[in-house]
Amino acid sequence: MTNVRVRIAPSPTGNCHVGTARTALFNLLLARQQGGTMILRIDDTDRRRSTKASEEGVLEGLRWLGLTWDEGPETGGAYGPYRQSERLDIYRRHADQLVASGHAYPCYCTEGELDQERKAQEAAGQPPMYSGKCAHLTADERAVRAAVNPSPTIRLRAPENDLVFDDLIRGTIRLATGLLGDFIIIKSDGMPTYNFATVIDEHLMGISHVLRGNEHISNTFPQLAAYQALGWTPPRFGHLNLQLNPDRTKISKRTGAVYVGQFREMGYLPEALINFLALQGWNPGDNREVFTFDELQEAFSVERCTQANAVFDMQKLDWLNAVHMRRLSAAELSRRILPFMQGAGLLPASPDAADLEKLEKATELIHERLKRLAEAPELLDFYFAEPAPAAEEFDRAICRVAAERLEALPAWDHASIEPCLRELAKETGKKPAELFMPLRLAISGRRVTPPIFETLVILGRETTLRRLRAVTE
Repeated sequence: MTNVRVRIAPSPTGNCHVGTARTALFNLLLARQQGGTMILRIDDTDRRRSTKASEEGVLEGLRWLGLTWDEGPETGGAYGPYRQSERLDIYRRHADQLVASGHAYPCYCTEGELDQERKAQEAAGQPPMYSGKCAHLTADERAVRAAVNPSPTIRLRAPENDLVFDDLIRGTIRLATGLLGDFIIIKSDGMPTYNFATVIDEHLMGISHVLRGNEHISNTFPQLAAYQALGWTPPRFGHLNLQLNPDRTKISKRTGAVYVGQFREMGYLPEALINFLALQGWNPGDNREVFTFDELQEAFSVERCTQANAVFDMQKLDWLNAVHMRRLSAAELSRRILPFMQGAGLLPASPDAADLEKLEKATELIHERLKRLAEAPELLDFYFAEPAPAAEEFDRAICRVAAERLEALPAWDHASIEPCLRELAKETGKKPAELFMPLRLAISGRRVTPPIFETLVILGRETTLRRLRAVTE
């Protein structure tokens, strides 16, 4: 496989969807594995829905995931511009060439006429398809129609042969002659349709392979017709499987998180989400499930992309996220947790060294328990803020005695605290767990905390003694 050039072409009509991210990932893996080039193109010809804010939202989601590109709107490159809205003259020029060669023609039919035609076809049990009434107008007839409708669309004549392509993932796919119909390539407002602009861009940008979702299979046939009319060789196509909810419905914003930013806010690591998305349409061929990006790049192959639809299993994502978090050092994990602590108001925007050190030590205690970064504030809040009073009664007198013993310690460390409290348990005839529970409730307001001795060390002597005494006052 030589001179591989792939692309991701998101429409900036919303934030970065996980489907967009998965498509970008698979294209990037193919490019990096083959020493090829990754292109980012913005398909923003939908002027009503496309916004600059949405474009930035898409790019930010890709950047956060670590998905990079070699050419694009901000990166530059020899095949720009990389926004379709800046390439309108290119599309018009090629459309005019097709009209001049007889492969395309202006269509003056109004929406009302087309709607009547569709209804008549449906009533007759026929598939809706343009009848071609403008396909063979004389010059005089065109002049008459143009006087009524001076802004015609441009339609490409459907080819007379079957359209067929060899899908990299699904094998041979064919559309029989007569099932396509003459289709619009330039709308009445002068904007190109998706299937026409895409063909022009893929060819002029030298795209060799197109990996995309299988909802685009139907788009491939009009694109092949355009390639044929222009005399160009199409790229190799590969259509990825669908991503489904556990109930087998297609994932959508109505059924849960679908945007990359939502997963970021919930505390998923980008490397975990990348790992998860890779397994949503590709099988490594062995039992491995945990991959870094470099490992994915080494193992990936289009041939092992799967046709069967993938279930978007949040439990699997939680598991992968926990695995990837455990691979991080406590220092790195605490750095990732920091924005969530700040968002919860537990740490300031510019924490000092003492706060950062405390966070790192506290992070060590929950490292194995954490599934998502967003869980950290609830687990660690009492280290950085006064806890709410415990909602249950407990032995408060023992807290006063424990405070007296702890205050007398010459050093405030694990080696001093643990024997002190275990000795107190023996003296009072309590099991260690019976003694430790009142202390937990006093210092944290909750029954479950990270290990008690390490927790007291992190809280410090002053805070620990103050909280123990406060419950007896």
